Amino acid sequence: MGSKVSTARRPTLANTVTARHPTPANTVTPVIPELPQEIIDEILGHLATNNPPYSAIPSLRSCSLVCKSWVSTCQRHLFYTVIFFTSRSIDGWVKAFPVPEESPAHRVRDLCVWIGGRDCVREEEIFGYTLWFKNLEKISLFGYGSFSLSRAPSSWRLPQFVTSLIIKTNVFTLVDIRDILAQLPNLNNLSLSGYVAGSRVPRGIGTALRGRFGGQLELVDGPAHEDVMNMLLEIPTGLHFTELQIFWARKSLLSTIRLAEACGETLVKLSYSTSVNGTSNFFRSGRF
Repeated sequence: MGSKVSTARRPTLANTVTARHPTPANTVTPVIPELPQEIIDEILGHLATNNPPYSAIPSLRSCSLVCKSWVSTCQRHLFYTVIFFTSRSIDGWVKAFPVPEESPAHRVRDLCVWIGGRDCVREEEIFGYTLWFKNLEKISLFGYGSFSLSRAPSSWRLPQFVTSLIIKTNVFTLVDIRDILAQLPNLNNLSLSGYVAGSRVPRGIGTALRGRFGGQLELVDGPAHEDVMNMLLEIPTGLHFTELQIFWARKSLLSTIRLAEACGETLVKLSYSTSVNGTSNFFRSGRF
């Protein structure tokens, strides 16, 4: 009995019907929840403040590239403190941010300038730009070595809303320091250390000064001299410091007592240290 051979044609791709599975009507596309910006800000703030100084900068720079919404928070931490060591660093800032309104200068709160010593910043190069930093709270002037000012501090342009000033250099006379203080009517915290360049101190040198002077006063070495204290005692608006820290290689206890008395009831802490014949003597008092 002969076998039957099927003559039916094999299906081809052209006449093959592909079966499609029906899509359920209740299918929901998964949504990945986003972290609130407040939580992101807290995380970035923790990264910036819970690390050794400057060690968080590479991480914050990387974080600023992750998302556009992260940029503002990262910049707030990255540009909180700006340090100008040399003239080249100022040139680099101006080249990178030629338009002040488009620069991160408004994020800077603490401006540090190395103004004394070799290859330092010349004052005419920095104090033409200080008004760019519209939200500046603190100015620090550092440096040592032989140095002469090309422009007197009375011609500088300093932001009047600064509340904290640190001067740690030996390039200023007492008149220079007075002229710097005179441009900061909202000054609250003051730290002077180093050695004050010699000059004749005019009477009434402090009568032109105004300020809050209700925070911390620190006088170390030369600035703890009686002339500096007398200048502060001449301020017409008075002294309202809550904390005094005085260190001087010579005895200046009487002048320190006068400062403490001038602060009146606002003073809550006094630290006084002196060195006589190589022996340190330290006195500290708590709440008055």
